[in-house]
Amino acid sequence: MIIDFTVSNYRSIKEPQTFSFEATKDVHLEDYYIIKEGKYRLLKMASILGANASGKSNIIKAFYIFPKLILNPCESKNDKIEYSRFALDDESLKQDSIFIINFLCDEKKYCYEVHFNNDMVTYEQLRCNPYDKIREHKVFERTTDRDTLFSTINTGSTYAKGQMEKLTTNLLHNRTVFGAFQKSNVDIPWMKSIVDWVDSYCMPIVKTSEQGLRQFTSTDITEKTISKEQIASLLRKADVGINDFSIKKEEKPIPPQIVEIILKDKDAPKELKEQIRERPVSEDMEIKMIHQGAGKEVSFDYNDESRGTQRYYELSSILLRLINESHIVAIDELEYSLHPDLYEHFIVTYLTNAQKSQLMFTTHMREFLEDKDLFRDDSVWFTQKSETGETELYSLADFGTDILRNVSSRYNAYRSGRLGAVPRLGDTFVEQYKNGGDE
Repeated sequence: MIIDFTVSNYRSIKEPQTFSFEATKDVHLEDYYIIKEGKYRLLKMASILGANASGKSNIIKAFYIFPKLILNPCESKNDKIEYSRFALDDESLKQDSIFIINFLCDEKKYCYEVHFNNDMVTYEQLRCNPYDKIREHKVFERTTDRDTLFSTINTGSTYAKGQMEKLTTNLLHNRTVFGAFQKSNVDIPWMKSIVDWVDSYCMPIVKTSEQGLRQFTSTDITEKTISKEQIASLLRKADVGINDFSIKKEEKPIPPQIVEIILKDKDAPKELKEQIRERPVSEDMEIKMIHQGAGKEVSFDYNDESRGTQRYYELSSILLRLINESHIVAIDELEYSLHPDLYEHFIVTYLTNAQKSQLMFTTHMREFLEDKDLFRDDSVWFTQKSETGETELYSLADFGTDILRNVSSRYNAYRSGRLGAVPRLGDTFVEQYKNGGDE
């Protein structure tokens, strides 16, 4: 599970900003919100509220640097590490980005730090603190010479130095140590355990109006990764008028001109090209939603359903994955197309049933701050832009009792600007011009 992560020099984030799942000592809603793992108390859920363009989405995108650098290493020494640094400051464009994450895996707390830019990974360090130990110890430290591009690994005294040294053959300057491990035929059990955990625990970002999410949910159902009956039950409880649904796989031939374009594309994955050569077809899902009519059931095509119904169907597989398994997922604008009551229903269903999953999401739904029976103060985060365009991240729990008392309204405090993270809007006057701008 994730304890916290810190990022600097990434998109709108310049100075180090830390997002934490670590709970305060507050026992409010503890039975629903808190995961107890060893000595750690971690939140199941955390939200990010802020004005448009304040950097909410960049915070959750920043988290996914972690699985990207571990699971998707560069293939060759000429490849770039694709991401954007803080662009409003010339000095930042010359400096490394830094990512630090504290996480729990196999009854150990790890701290992983990595410094990188578009061309290379310049520094890495992994430290470990087993649950039954007091002191933290070094697992490895990696440095890259910026001139020669040669990397060296310094291993902690309790780890097999010889095994780690074998990774240097595949430790390109633009790969992390974990990336080199995946390209090496080396047996390092603790490293495999971390890589496997990252692969299974970190689900992809769910973006606003995600086009592929319908396919993701439908594939989960047809491959029986999740239960169709559970999805149908969620839809019935959501009061969208659906009793059941059906899914039918359809195969459609890929037009020859499209096949030719893919096969000639140098950036297209080899696996995709081989698949298309052998079988030039695409799979689609025909989804029918079944409604209860006057004495009969009526089927409607998925595309004829409201966007809110489609959105809840798409999110239902994410919800069940989080409940039935253990994952972390970030959802951009969770409330998108959902009625406020259905948005709240999703959250309560998750909190009531999930065990060791973590959900982070961005939102514009400020009204939830009124409901202290739904959110803990330490689960609410805000983003705002500084005068120089930098994202600043902070928690509702950071405010002292002089600003926010237990009896006060968080919603009114936010609306009045006492908590920051609100748009600084100009007046509503519209200037009139003639001849395309000439007065």
